[in-house]
Amino acid sequence: MPKNMKAFYFSFVALIGVVNSQYKGDPCTDGEGSPGTCKKILECPAAIQAIQTGVLPQRCSFDGSVPIICCKNPKTSLPDPTPRPPVLTSRKAGEMSRKKCKEYAKYVYEKTDAVVPIIGAQPMTTYECGITAVPLIVGGEKAGFKEFPHMALIGYPDGNEISYRCGGSIISEHYILTAAHCIEDAELGAASAAAIGMLNINDRSRQVVKIVETIYHPGYEPPSHYNDIGLLKFEGAKINSYARPACLYSYFRINHQNALASGWGRLGYTEDTSKDLLKVKLELFGVTKCNFTYRHDYGSKRLIRGILDDTQLCAGSTKELKDTCQGDSGGPLQIFHDGTDAKCMYDLVGITSFGKACGLVKNSPGVYTRISAYIKWIEDIVWPN
Repeated sequence: MPKNMKAFYFSFVALIGVVNSQYKGDPCTDGEGSPGTCKKILECPAAIQAIQTGVLPQRCSFDGSVPIICCKNPKTSLPDPTPRPPVLTSRKAGEMSRKKCKEYAKYVYEKTDAVVPIIGAQPMTTYECGITAVPLIVGGEKAGFKEFPHMALIGYPDGNEISYRCGGSIISEHYILTAAHCIEDAELGAASAAAIGMLNINDRSRQVVKIVETIYHPGYEPPSHYNDIGLLKFEGAKINSYARPACLYSYFRINHQNALASGWGRLGYTEDTSKDLLKVKLELFGVTKCNFTYRHDYGSKRLIRGILDDTQLCAGSTKELKDTCQGDSGGPLQIFHDGTDAKCMYDLVGITSFGKACGLVKNSPGVYTRISAYIKWIEDIVWPN
């Protein structure tokens, strides 16, 4: 390292501020509210130039003594969503979602051949429900067998491999619901595959399906956190009791005090990504308390109008250190389906969008996209007829 660069480097280490730790390659937001990627300081020429003019970049963490900083992403335009003609239907918002919820409940039942073959005998039908009736869950507990069969891991091309960095939810035979910011990774590009039907990332029984179409909500304009919702169309999946759609919750009012989040995200800022699907019980927070948590972001490019109750909701814990974390983005916030028409189903109420403390601080809820606000948009794409 040149002498003048070495002096600059150690001066920077001494001056840079302290923020929540993130890892190299993690998405981040710089001091101006623009999206970036955590990189080593010497791998970001723009940051070096900024420091030389007296502007300190946002720090993500350290790799030993080497600063990892938020390096602003080069300006790129989001790929245009596939043009779609207006869908004119007389049905009400939520009507098709409720119909499909009842229909998809059939996948709870598994058909198997009789142990002793009998001529003319019909396959045996067994009830394969993995959802427990008692949702008493602590932070970071492993999910049970077939407990969240709608879960999906979103993958991005990484050389000859696939790097999984976001979550999502199967909502039909061909669509996964996720966060808009998960459709394209700043470092690796657009989502190309999804892994479904598994508990552990390395399960041999998992299905890896191809993403054939990506759809952003038309109102999504990063770095803003509003309208953080998107759809991924996939092909090649076998829908069964291991991998099946969840229901969409179409009402604004949620008659529950708690909801469940699930994902393969990091167990904390200093932990690695979980290889096992985890679940956590979270309390639903009111918009006033949530806005207080994010009061310093109010007016920024990220939250120009603060948390909006009609399109966003918040969940966390007032008593324990529980939250979603990096890698959980795009995954579901869900409640048990109360209807008798579709047994052993979850209602999806939210999509993991962003957070602040990653479970390090009580009373610091994460923010989720409120699915009920986008039901008509989802239905018109997923079930146009």
